Amino acid sequence: MSPQEMRLADASPGSTVRFRGFDATLETMLQDQFLAYGIAVGQTLSVLQQRPMTLIQCDHTELAVEHSVARAMVVAPA
Repeated sequence: MSPQEMRLADASPGSTVRFRGFDATLETMLQDQFLAYGIAVGQTLSVLQQRPMTLIQCDHTELAVEHSVARAMVVAPA
């Protein structure tokens, strides 16, 4: 990860981030499911909350993401 990159689980609620990719710990099947929801490299995500789950908005879709998955998602400030 570059110095500007962080894990989605570390992004503050209310922030906007740009999705950079998944790390190698996330199963390919889960990666494909996120791609089906439009979560692709370069996509802008709004972080709505971190507790009890990470809640993000991608375009007009809100997704609840388990913290173990949010830790496998690499993002950067938008």
